[in-house]
Amino acid sequence: MLTCIQPSSSSIGGFGKADDNVRILLMASVRNEFGDTSIFSRLGVTALGQHYVLVTKKKMFGGYTTHMITANMRNRPFISIPFKVSSGAQSIEESRDLISRLTTVLGRPGMFSFDDPPIGSQFPVGKELIQLDEVPVGVHDRQDKYLEKGDEVFCEVNVSGVKFYHSGIYAGDGMCYHFVCDAQSESFADALAVFSGASAHVVYDTWFEFVYALVEVSDVPPKIFRASHPLICRSGEQVVKYAEHLQRELENYDIRRCNCQHFSSECSTGVPFSYDMTSNFKYLACTVLKPTSTVVNAMTRPNRDRSSFASSSTSS
Repeated sequence: MLTCIQPSSSSIGGFGKADDNVRILLMASVRNEFGDTSIFSRLGVTALGQHYVLVTKKKMFGGYTTHMITANMRNRPFISIPFKVSSGAQSIEESRDLISRLTTVLGRPGMFSFDDPPIGSQFPVGKELIQLDEVPVGVHDRQDKYLEKGDEVFCEVNVSGVKFYHSGIYAGDGMCYHFVCDAQSESFADALAVFSGASAHVVYDTWFEFVYALVEVSDVPPKIFRASHPLICRSGEQVVKYAEHLQRELENYDIRRCNCQHFSSECSTGVPFSYDMTSNFKYLACTVLKPTSTVVNAMTRPNRDRSSFASSSTSS
């Protein structure tokens, strides 16, 4: 029989009707996803205000695992898929102990990064867990209306016929941090360097410079997506502060192993991860793609005359 432990209102400052609705939806998700295999669950709210439920699941051939489901009202859908947080098979007592430890740690102001989780736990970063929500086109005119400080932002680009995302961290007030190659010559040797490791830096740019870092300016602005991980482990201020830290650390770019998405993911979670490079096709494309001057220019910061650009976006 499923045992559900409700968080006390005194421990998290009380609940409102909206909180009750989120908790109901989280428990409905537990029933839908786990059914009779769920034997214990605990609802909670992190120090950053995110609702979650931790679940002890019975394995088919014995033992137990601990899973998590979270809610993020900015996402659609806003209830995450379940993800495993225990590092291996457990006894029922071990799962309950882990849930108690996680509940305590998640309630602390500092929380933790995914690269240094509490003992016995793991917080995976993967393409199947990252959610991309398209941002209304009005973001090109009014960034602060649609984005929050610390948001991980993806800009859709096309390189030699292959769709990629250029990513960065929104710093507020129309400014972004992103990781790009330094300007290079158009020699064949320099072109090869884009794929094997090239000089690069984290730069602090205007929204316009970020969006058009890898695409040509046109009257049709590129699509923008907000990337989110199921568990928010850093506040917006912390994400931006880590971007500032990496600005002093990152110096070499490799499209397969150290690209802009590795940078933005590390800022958000503490773990470098590339959404695009999980695709075998894109990884192969980056391995065999002929490194011409066109590709080099797309991976670097070309100088463009942008004075005549006028955004045709409309607010939504």
